[in-house]
Amino acid sequence: MPASISPASVHPAPMAHTAILPPSVMAVRPQGTVQGPNWTQIPGSASFAVAATDGSLWVLSDQPSGADKYIWHYANNGSWLNISGLASQIAIAPDGTLYAINSGGGAYSYSGGTWTALGGGASAIATALDGSFYVLSNGNAAGSDQAIWHNVNGTWSQVPGAGVSIAGSFDGHSYPASGGTISPGGLYILNARGSIYYENGDGSFAQLPANASALAPTTVGGVYALGYPANAGGNALYYYNLDTPGWSAQTGSGVSISSNGGKLYVVGATGAIYSSPVTSTSDVITEFSVPTSGSGPEGIAAGPDGNLWFTEYIGNRVGKITTGGTITEYVIPTSGASAAGITAGPDGNLWFAERFGGKIGTITPNGAITEYTIPTLSFPEPYFIAAGPDGNLWFTEFDGDNNIGKVTTGGSFTEYAIPTASAGAEGIAAGPDGNLWFTEFNADKIGKVTPTGSITEYAIPTGGAGPASITSGPDGNLWFTEFNGSKIGRISPAGAFAEFVIPTGSPQPMGIVTGPDGNLWFTELGGNKIAKITTGGIITEYPLPVSRVSPSGIAVGADANLWFTELNGDKIGRITP
Repeated sequence: MPASISPASVHPAPMAHTAILPPSVMAVRPQGTVQGPNWTQIPGSASFAVAATDGSLWVLSDQPSGADKYIWHYANNGSWLNISGLASQIAIAPDGTLYAINSGGGAYSYSGGTWTALGGGASAIATALDGSFYVLSNGNAAGSDQAIWHNVNGTWSQVPGAGVSIAGSFDGHSYPASGGTISPGGLYILNARGSIYYENGDGSFAQLPANASALAPTTVGGVYALGYPANAGGNALYYYNLDTPGWSAQTGSGVSISSNGGKLYVVGATGAIYSSPVTSTSDVITEFSVPTSGSGPEGIAAGPDGNLWFTEYIGNRVGKITTGGTITEYVIPTSGASAAGITAGPDGNLWFAERFGGKIGTITPNGAITEYTIPTLSFPEPYFIAAGPDGNLWFTEFDGDNNIGKVTTGGSFTEYAIPTASAGAEGIAAGPDGNLWFTEFNADKIGKVTPTGSITEYAIPTGGAGPASITSGPDGNLWFTEFNGSKIGRISPAGAFAEFVIPTGSPQPMGIVTGPDGNLWFTELGGNKIAKITTGGIITEYPLPVSRVSPSGIAVGADANLWFTELNGDKIGRITP
């Protein structure tokens, strides 16, 4: 390790205070190299870009003259916001905290409109998966290999290695690499010769072949890189696949790159800013056509027989698909039933809700269907259904009588009135606390019902969220989709909320389930994607091969893959995590 002193011992150069610039300053589109068919130009001009986990983008502009530049934030709604300050490099933590260094070596964090000095002598900065951050600092001159310092909760420590550029990894997987392993939450390092190293949390190293001038790690098993040495006119773009090790040339070139998992951002030599979707070659999507045309498959669940079972909302059928892709369909006796939610019951059968049939149906693994009419006097509209901890099946009534209902495996019903009128109860799932949790689409609330029928409601912070599906997460919380709010929400059993913005505009998230990899997987009905979110809030999206198929339900199969329905595509899809 190079001889170096703690950045806390080096006086930080002061952060500049600048007047807030209007968004019109970034209403420019510099001409640049045509990146390729998958690239979209973003208005604005920049010299450095950093993608945030919430899908937004932070950049340093190409103004003013000198090493330190204006700091701009590009939000998901397409608007630019300038903040006071000048920096030579920036980084974003998973919780949204902005970190910056200036040309004088001062390291700062920014939150709530305030800059806080963290240390001096820094030439580069990077954030880590756990919210901590790293800097390159003193000991050697900037531009040569400098010491690496790690700040965890305000405490500085020097870690092995040295470099000229660093980038934190937010990937939650491990991969074999030359001379070692790439484990979650480590740090990529470029040295003065362009060599690429990865430092794990225990101080061990792995190396990637070749040389680079800039890196953009993804969360889907790969790393983007710009060629070496750095060229002011731009460098070619490459991708290294960690799952099947090897480099591949990509369309496009630039002087700065960054990725938030869902998108790759590139700044060209002219300052032009481009974005392109990030996909993983290790996440394979396969689709299987449903025999009945125009069937509208919606709900899906893993059955006790090792198959996936799904409802056909328009086709009035229940379907079964093996993990090999063979589909069998069974006609529902009640015509126009509009079967929606489906779940495995405690009796070894599948149970489903007939939204416009006003019934709860059950189907054996051999395809025998029995229906039970809900005794509500008017029109119940049963929508989603889940197995409860009490051995009963629990279901939501979307409109009509505004109830949460339960049915025994023998067909006996009990219903409980939701306190909020016209709540629009939709998704329902068993929680880790022994209760059932449900979404109120129209009321923007999450509800909790005990096995004895006592209901508690919690208002979602975002108005107009339109909560749809809900599932129990691996972290002991409940996770839900906000169909209208374009977010994934989380609620603790005590009622505390957190929300995470989906990178794609108008995604209309629908189904959600805990995956075999410890992440939450969800469908984007409007975004035409399958996506995953870590329990820390990092989102990765995977576009479907065919446009406008409207993925809806999602479930984990016996083969440890994710299986989903395509409401408008008349297909059942499979994605390998």
